[in-house]
This record gives sequence, structure tokens and C-alpha cells, in this order.
Amino acid sequence: MSLAVPKPPKTTKKSSSSGPKLTEFDLIEIGEKIEDAIEYGTTVTITTYRNKRFEKFTGVIKSGNPNTRMLTMDIGEIDDIKISVNIIVDVK
Repeated sequence: MSLAVPKPPKTTKKSSSSGPKLTEFDLIEIGEKIEDAIEYGTTVTITTYRNKRFEKFTGVIKSGNPNTRMLTMDIGEIDDIKISVNIIVDVK
């Protein structure tokens, strides 16, 4: 009988520009801030990291889709934007 043991992640050479490292605490804190922003309709600033650069979006989170892991955000322009939660590094 064999036990189901998760395989260790493959180690690859990472460059110093692989992006910010978030701890489990950071991820929980970001999740709580997003939940509060959706519930109360408050304006937040979301910082994302993609393609080796940071980008900030300020607005109201209208909804979140747990299946696609996307947030819909009204930033005051004509169309709403969608942000993947996988690239969020900070919420203020």
C-alpha cells in the first residue's frame, strides 16, 4: 500500500527579477482586504506585478469570480477592467 505523498516542486534557476515573494500571511491579508472592498464598496488601490513591472489600479471592486480567479474593477473609465488575482501583490 502506498501513501499519496505530494511531489516536491521542481527546482529551476530563478533570476533575481522573478517578482516579489509573498508569504502565506501576505496572501491572507490581501484576500481579506479584497473581501472587505467588495462587501463595503470602498475604493482601493491594487498593485500588480506582471512582465517584470509593477502597475497600480485605483477604483471600486465590483465583483470577483472564484472560478476564473478574476476581479472586475471600476476605475472610472468607460469600461471596467479585469484583474487576475494571481498577479496581485498588494491592496491598500
